[in-house]
Amino acid sequence: MGPRRDDAGSATLELAVLTPAAVLLLGLVVLAGHVVSARQVVSQAAQDAARAATTARSQAGADSAAQAAAAADLAGTDCGSWSASVSGALVPGGTMTAAVSCTTSLGILPGSFTAANTAGAVVDVYRGVATG
Repeated sequence: MGPRRDDAGSATLELAVLTPAAVLLLGLVVLAGHVVSARQVVSQAAQDAARAATTARSQAGADSAAQAAAAADLAGTDCGSWSASVSGALVPGGTMTAAVSCTTSLGILPGSFTAANTAGAVVDVYRGVATG
């Protein structure tokens, strides 16, 4: 038999090496959750904005309704700035498309992330639309 090897301190060394890696992995998971959450909120805001636009009686009313719906969905979120726009013809059977984007910080990391999404909704074919 050869000389016995001393393992004293090896657990401390392993812990010192693995702890930063575990903290980094946890940070990446939190960041990924933040990004997914922002995308989900923006997707829902776009869907609600498009649907709200189809219920309006005029194009100006559609723009206002879409802005209000997006603002309601994005209130209380981490969006530092956001924008919403509507396009399409407000005619029975037509499609209104809403585009929403939101810029949010990356938490403790420097920089920001912009989530954007579009959604469409069909104007009810039996709905009246104001002319003018």
